[in-house]
Amino acid sequence: MSVLHRRIPILINDQSCIGHARRQAAAIAESLAFSETAAGNLGIIVTEAARNIALHAGSGEIVLAPWTMDGHVGVDVLALDRGPGIADIARALEDGFSTAGTAGTGLGAMRRLAQEFQVYSILRAGTVVFARVFARQNTNIAAVRGISRVGVVNLAMQGEEHCGDAWKVVHSGGRSLYMVADGLGHGKDAALASSRACEVLEQNPSLFPEQLLDEMHRALRKTRGAAISIATLNVGQRTLHYAGAGNIAGVLHAGRLHHNLVSMNGTVGHVVGRVREFLYTWEGEAILILSSDGLSSRWTPEQYPGLLGKHPALIAAVLYRDHCRGRDDVTVLVVRI
Repeated sequence: MSVLHRRIPILINDQSCIGHARRQAAAIAESLAFSETAAGNLGIIVTEAARNIALHAGSGEIVLAPWTMDGHVGVDVLALDRGPGIADIARALEDGFSTAGTAGTGLGAMRRLAQEFQVYSILRAGTVVFARVFARQNTNIAAVRGISRVGVVNLAMQGEEHCGDAWKVVHSGGRSLYMVADGLGHGKDAALASSRACEVLEQNPSLFPEQLLDEMHRALRKTRGAAISIATLNVGQRTLHYAGAGNIAGVLHAGRLHHNLVSMNGTVGHVVGRVREFLYTWEGEAILILSSDGLSSRWTPEQYPGLLGKHPALIAAVLYRDHCRGRDDVTVLVVRI
């Protein structure tokens, strides 16, 4: 089962937006069989996040990003604004601190109720708050570190019920596989093409990217086709195998080195030239980012001091806020290696 990521605009002087965000969170929690406690915590976090935007930024957006990985289920709450920013995040997290005359418990309460929580803010450029809630409150975070290394925003174009983009993460045999697929166009038919690519990945986790794209090319012939990029990661060997066809952007950030991952021209399922697989290696910690063409690739780490050291979900949220084109489906998948 796939639950669509949802965006909820938060408008100044419109308290109904806060209630709408809370109801959307409750509906997602019910559909994913959250425990009563987890659903309640999710509702409080979303309410506080929306209220903070309305009080401090005036307007912004809540993105509710449900996910299922390695048998675990959860929702990432992403609160995005372009307000004045937070001068002292540590102080803002203290209970009792407020710049709007409130009780000053919003961010602190969110941090206590979430399994994972981070804030990123630049003065006069806005704030992004990330809170992750698991469907089961007793989830051992240390035991699911692979999940903690992944964050994603996956949203349909405004007005569409189906997202033509899809993403998939599979851990198998000591390897991790990451994919973003963008079905041609948008809407239901585009979603069918990208979801078919996900099925092929799930059914063939032992294959390498070039082989997977060959399998997908055959499987997608009766669909609209899709742009697809796939990375397989062996952390022990520090190797990343990558192959792509179409306009999915891939970049590997490793220290001061930034590798733009190479994709070939074509549409998987229709016309693709010879697919080539590329091998990348790195030292130390690295960040892998895959994004559909709903996101502009014209950004640099220098624009965002300290961002690449944050949680992958927070990185994905900041890039979505600032670089979403707004005229297509959009997916940003971020992996900390």
